[in-house]
Amino acid sequence: MEHLLEVDALDIAFRSGKQLVPRADRVSFHMDEGEILCIVGESGCGKSITALSVLGLLPRQGQVTGGAVRFRGQNLLALSEKELDLIRGGDIGMIFQDIMYSLNPVFTVGNQMTEGLRRHLRLPHEEARRRALALLGKTGIQNAPAVMKKYPHQLSGGMRQRVMIAMALACGPQLLIADEPTTALDVTIQLQIMQLLRRLRDETGMAILLITHDIGVVAEMADRVLVMYAGQVVEEAPVQALLEHPAHPYTRALLQAVPGLHDDRSRRLYAIPGMVPEHYESLTGCRFAPRCPHAAQCGQQAVRQQTGEGHWVLCALAGGDPHDK
Repeated sequence: MEHLLEVDALDIAFRSGKQLVPRADRVSFHMDEGEILCIVGESGCGKSITALSVLGLLPRQGQVTGGAVRFRGQNLLALSEKELDLIRGGDIGMIFQDIMYSLNPVFTVGNQMTEGLRRHLRLPHEEARRRALALLGKTGIQNAPAVMKKYPHQLSGGMRQRVMIAMALACGPQLLIADEPTTALDVTIQLQIMQLLRRLRDETGMAILLITHDIGVVAEMADRVLVMYAGQVVEEAPVQALLEHPAHPYTRALLQAVPGLHDDRSRRLYAIPGMVPEHYESLTGCRFAPRCPHAAQCGQQAVRQQTGEGHWVLCALAGGDPHDK
């Protein structure tokens, strides 16, 4: 069966002077139509650059040094910039992380909304305008004609995010990449945005690649989850299996750091010691070992094992309770 998106052994590096510094190491995953896949992990683990590499949007100093990204069987890494432009905003839409600076400040919302429609769908101006108004209304924006005339700085954060979503959905993409789409928004707006994305997925059948550091969003939205640490996928599982039976010590630590509504007041949230390493090339074996309380029991080995159906973990302890080993 051909998957909608296949990322196969993707390596990403950033140039620092004359050196290439690895930032993602053999990242592999797939997505099917209508699926919501969440990538979770701390800042600096490689989530965003993995998503940006799918559409060839890495910063100038970044480059893919190995692997493949196949969309409906076509390797996107082999396409020219012109060929990729036909896919960006058309078959694959993207909601960028920083909503405050992702919209062009010198063009009105209407100009930015209709540009993609005219370019990808070849719609005449008036038809593109009608479709843009309908899309804004679909994302919950009231008085869309007035919003079309405004500049981004005249809108609130929640309004800008809805405009971004409308732009990403304008050409009916088969895949939507959403990079922390609720960053800097208050919790009420966050909930509305997540509900909106799920509703649009149900209505259109598009797949969503959702990048987040919020475990609550993962529990609410995901069908499957990838956990990334230090540029590697350390765990992959269906969402229920991951939340109920986390296999990697890093995943368990992330879950233990999340407060629960019914927690006892005496419960102290877990704090993962140390920080995500900046330089991966100097690390051997398990990259989480310096922060893992059980590293001595596995010899700091990084062994990929399957612990259940669709559940993979990069850990020699294979998800068992280390205290029982």
